[in-house]
Amino acid sequence: MPKSKKKESKKKSEEVVINLDNIGTPIAILISGIIIAVVIFFASKNNTPTTTDTAEESTVDTTVESTGEGIGEFEAAATTFGDVPVLGDRDTAKVAIVEHSEFRCSYCMRHLDETFPSILENYIDTGDVIYVYKEFAMYGDDIANAAKCVYHLGGVDMYKEFHVNAFNLEDDDAIYALAKEVGVNESDFDACYSSSQYQDEIDADKQAGADAGIQGTPGFVVGTFDEDGNVDGVLIPGAYPYDSFVEVIESYL
Repeated sequence: MPKSKKKESKKKSEEVVINLDNIGTPIAILISGIIIAVVIFFASKNNTPTTTDTAEESTVDTTVESTGEGIGEFEAAATTFGDVPVLGDRDTAKVAIVEHSEFRCSYCMRHLDETFPSILENYIDTGDVIYVYKEFAMYGDDIANAAKCVYHLGGVDMYKEFHVNAFNLEDDDAIYALAKEVGVNESDFDACYSSSQYQDEIDADKQAGADAGIQGTPGFVVGTFDEDGNVDGVLIPGAYPYDSFVEVIESYL
C-alpha cells in the first residue's frame, strides 16, 4: 500500500509540470513587437514637418496684435504685408484677405479651384476686397523662391499666372519652363532663382504667418487694413467653403 501512494503522488506531480520554454517564445515575440512599435512612433514623430522651423530663422519683427474680436468660429488675428503680390484696388477696398499658401499643398489647390474664383468675381473685381499672397513654404522653398522671382521681375500679373500653374512642379526644369512661359526674362530669372535672392522674404512671410496663428496651409487673415499694410481681423485656418469667407467679409463691409 505505501508504494501505491508513492506512485500516485509522483503521478500528480508530473501532471502540473509547465514547459516555460514554450511560453517564453510568444512572450518574447510580443515584447519585441511593442519595442519596435515604440521606436517607429518616436521616429515618425521626430520627422513630422512643422510650420515654424523656417519661420524661426527670420529676424524680421512681424508681430502685430489684433484689437478686434472673433467672428463666429473664427478667432481674432492680425498681420501685416509689404511688397508682396496684391490683387484688387487698394484705394477702394475695405477688406484684405491675406492668404498663406504652400505650392505642394492639395488643400491650397482646392481653395484655388473651388473658392477663390467666387471671391475674385464677387469681391475683388468689384473693388471691395484686396487679395494678398504670402508664401508659407513647408515642404521646400524652391517653388516659393521661383514665385518671388517672378513677382519681382514681372509684376503681379505674371505672378498670378505663375501661381495658378505652379502647384506640384516636380523639378527645376519644370520651374524654369513655367517661368519662361509666363514671360519672365530667362537670364534674370536664372540669376534670381539660382541664388535664392528672396529667401529672406520667404522666411519673413512665414514668420508673419506663424505670428498670426497660421499652423498649416492654407491659412487666411481676413479683416480691415490700413495704408501701411496692417490687417486686423480674424484667422480662417484652412480651406473653408466660400460661404465662410462671405460671412467674414460682409461683417467688415
